[in-house]
Amino acid sequence: MPSKPLQHAEYDDIADEYAASKQLPFRTAVEAPTLFNLAGDVRGLAVLDLPCGDGTYSRALARRGAAPILGIDLSSAMIERARAAERQAPLGISYRVGDAGGLGIVGAFDLVVASYLFNYAQTRAQLLVFARAIYANLKPGGRLVGVNDNPRTSLDRYTSYAAYGFLREIERPRREGARIRYSFFRPDGTSFGFDNFWLAPQTYEEVFAEAGLAGFRFVDAIASSSKGEDWSEFLRDCPITGFEAHRPG
Repeated sequence: MPSKPLQHAEYDDIADEYAASKQLPFRTAVEAPTLFNLAGDVRGLAVLDLPCGDGTYSRALARRGAAPILGIDLSSAMIERARAAERQAPLGISYRVGDAGGLGIVGAFDLVVASYLFNYAQTRAQLLVFARAIYANLKPGGRLVGVNDNPRTSLDRYTSYAAYGFLREIERPRREGARIRYSFFRPDGTSFGFDNFWLAPQTYEEVFAEAGLAGFRFVDAIASSSKGEDWSEFLRDCPITGFEAHRPG
């Protein structure tokens, strides 16, 4: 497994492929329904999408009535993809390059959507930096929702998900900061990937409480039944999870 986490320049190198991976069936049938179920009715809500990637969820939230929306991502290539989509079909979304670890205050939001942000924290201290950044940008009473690598899964669920287009591996023994490697398969049989990191579920709960965010909890992923596919095996001890918390009013 690689010895260091994927940096923003490396995300620039895989921007097109990563964006394409957002259309894999598990993303559209499980990840997206889980996220939007947690977000609920977003009409008229000011939303921060962090990290926003190529803006896939920013655009979906705008179409559901959220406004204004600010998307921030570490990768300049991802932000350029998002801006290109906004130029092609304007939805009033603003995008900027930025690091969640040094975000500062960029606004006062009703909702922060954090998809696959917290699983980049290698330590409790790094997770606390992210959580405090979220708190600082939420209005009192504002909510945090998102999706994440699921730290609650058993060790035997770090395995091949070839039927779903990816491989998930972890350094052993599993410990705080253990590296999780995601590899996605290309049509030619090669792959690209990136690293997440494991922190214990209890660490998440303690850190979010310390940051001032109340009610943090992981929420089991759900699947859309619109196409009639059977997602029961994927959902069993699912590799991804939803989560939610709020800033007390």
